[in-house]
Parts: sequence; C-alpha cells; structure tokens
Amino acid sequence: MRSVRLLVIAGLVGLAAAVLVAGHTVAADEAKLTQQEIEKIVRDYLLREPEVLAEAFRRLQQRQSASAATRSKQAIHDHRQALFADQTSPVEGNAQGKVTIVEFFDYRCVHCRHVAPTIDQIVSSNTSVRVVYKNFPVLGEPSVLAARAAVAAQQQGGWQKLHRAMLAFDGDFTVEALLALGTSVGLDSVKLKTDMMSLETDRALQANLALAAALGLDATPSFVIGDRVIRGALAPEAFQALVDEEAGKR
Repeated sequence: MRSVRLLVIAGLVGLAAAVLVAGHTVAADEAKLTQQEIEKIVRDYLLREPEVLAEAFRRLQQRQSASAATRSKQAIHDHRQALFADQTSPVEGNAQGKVTIVEFFDYRCVHCRHVAPTIDQIVSSNTSVRVVYKNFPVLGEPSVLAARAAVAAQQQGGWQKLHRAMLAFDGDFTVEALLALGTSVGLDSVKLKTDMMSLETDRALQANLALAAALGLDATPSFVIGDRVIRGALAPEAFQALVDEEAGKR
C-alpha cells in the first residue's frame, strides 16, 4: 500500500513538472490543474497520510547509507597502503595480526579517551589484533600540539609511554605541559620540542589529514576495520563482533 502511495506522490510531482513550462502554468485547456491546485493536492494528501513521507525519508536514508558504504569501501581499497601498512604510524597489539583496527583520534576528544579502555580490552583478548593509530587533531591548536608531540615521541621510541600519559592528562595541552609530560616518561625534552616542529612531523600530520579527507572523516574517534568505516565509539561487544567477523574472513 505504501508503495502505491509513493507512486501517487511521484505521479503528482511528475504532473507538476509537466505543467510548469518556462516558469509559468500551461493553459487550463492543456493541463487540467494549475500549479496551486497541484500543490494543494499534494499538501492535503501528505496531511492525511503523513506516514508516506516518513517512508520516503526512510528509503532515502537507506539509499544514502548504501551509497556511503560503497564510497567508503572504494576509498579503503584505494588507500590500503596508507591505512594498513604505513611504517610511520604507531601500532599496538600483534604487529603481525590478521585483523587490523585503524583508529583516527584526537587527544582532546572525550570519546576517544572513553573508548581507549575498550581498544585495550580488544587487544588483550585477541592475539590476532593489531591497532594502527592515526593522529587526527580536529579540536583546535592544543590538539595539534598534542599530535605533534605524539609524532615526535616516535623519534625517541617513546610513543607508547607519551601516548598513555597524554590520554590520562587532565589539563591544557601547551608546549610546556607536553614537554613536562615527555620528561616524566623519560623522553629528551629538548629533542622532543625540536621534533615537534620539524618538517617530518608536518608531513606525517598532513598525510593523516589527507587520508581522513579521502575517507570522508570529519570527527573522532573514527575507525577502519576491514572494508568498513565506523564513525564514533562502539560498545565492547560491538567491537568484538566486528573483530570476529573480520577474523572469520581470513
């Protein structure tokens, strides 16, 4: 019945297009309905049958979701090397793991901090999982500074320690605060400061931003698992289900 109703609306819209030529209404002897009459018919019908509009929106959302999924799969295929095999991106878990989770995150993102224990749980519970971290600072200059510090820490082999310290840090990410955090975890603060502002760090962050744009990402946390893009944090059970599904493909 709803399909019939949608066809009725489509027919009315088609009739409206047919009778509107060059911005004016065709003469009444050529078209029985004026533009105003057609608009009234459509309006009255939708007021009587509002669920038809809801159904139309639902179908539109389904088509848009399917289209977005297709675009995401293609983008992942086109950027597999940068996503899954970039040697400059820090990795936790099994470096040779069969299932890879790529996380785009921001150190100031509350949801990124909240999901961190879930990711840790997934890694500790699944020996076949590796997590690739992509700095994606989207929350202003302090986020950019934190991302710079994370990239710079890799130059000293201290990314993991600083990463954990920054996730736990409750304060503003300033250069001074980041250098103090670096010192607290055993990093050379002078080298850290120099590397934070280096061209190499610039290139690493720009590459991540470009990759996120190619995937259509604009918020954190976002994840890539297999050929799927997941926007936002998931519950532990949902993450585990995705990991199990992906592992089953191997």
